[in-house]
Amino acid sequence: MRFVLEEASWAWDGEDREAYIERIEQLLDRLDVARERDEHWAASSELLQQRVLGAHKLMDLLWDPELPLNLPPEVSQRVAAVFSSLRCWDEDDGLPWPSIEATVAGRDVVSPSAAFAHARVAGGAATACLALPGTWSGPCEVVVGGRKEIIHFVVDERSHRAFFRDALIVERADEVGLEALAPHAFPDLFFLEGVWDGLRHFNGGYARVRDDLHRFLAVLDDHGAWVFTDATGRLSPQEPVPVDRQGKPVTRPITHELVERRFRGWSLEVAPENSDVQADGTCRRARERMLGRRKLYCEWHYKFERHTNRAHIHGPVSESGGKVIVAIFRDHLPLPGDR
Repeated sequence: MRFVLEEASWAWDGEDREAYIERIEQLLDRLDVARERDEHWAASSELLQQRVLGAHKLMDLLWDPELPLNLPPEVSQRVAAVFSSLRCWDEDDGLPWPSIEATVAGRDVVSPSAAFAHARVAGGAATACLALPGTWSGPCEVVVGGRKEIIHFVVDERSHRAFFRDALIVERADEVGLEALAPHAFPDLFFLEGVWDGLRHFNGGYARVRDDLHRFLAVLDDHGAWVFTDATGRLSPQEPVPVDRQGKPVTRPITHELVERRFRGWSLEVAPENSDVQADGTCRRARERMLGRRKLYCEWHYKFERHTNRAHIHGPVSESGGKVIVAIFRDHLPLPGDR
């Protein structure tokens, strides 16, 4: 279990019904993403019983058509699907019942699940709150019983990924932990089968490159596909798209130099191999990997240090679902001059 449904963010003043419904739909969308990524969540039995609009409980607000919310049928069906199979963490044997009160970002609230996430994070188990957008977002200071912990409130894709990237630190993830968390922390990367075995071949081990590797994967996940596929010639996604006299987008070749300059904008020195490496059979084969029936020459590499430790990648292909491919981790692959 990685997520708990936070209670206090459901409070509603009865105004702007459409905006409140939109917040609910945003949470439902986030739950759909978590489900697609095989990420599990739970709630407290207090969630549906809490009073969120005067004397009205959340369960009444969601399903009583006489109350002001009166959800549209399609939204009501989605909500029912979530709550009909919802797991309650406070009904599971062995799970501690924390305080129901917490201070979140300086605000005193009744939130059993925020307190539960606080207790789990204090014990080294990264846990985030799934909340209705508009109350809290991202890492927030949560105080329970005088103890402070940073708890992530996940409301969108950015805060979703940030939580799992922070989980690598909270859980002090080793090589096995990184392999387990990477698809969630970096969901827009395609990790080739066997790539994780290369972590043990780093000079100095995984610990020596850990922080730099996490940063590299984060930039690659956030921007790598754009770097390799955007044909506008821009150096950054923030730059305006160039257009011709008719107002149509201008396209330019995606050269090696352009890719390198783009990565440099995020302070990453990512470069292709020299032509003599590809011309050498032994060196080329060391950089080749199979994805389905497609042979990939993974010439693009990031240097963790000047003379050792490399990550080899490949641009998006149809077989990777349009994702940048992380292919090889290694201390050093053979070069023509090594023999």
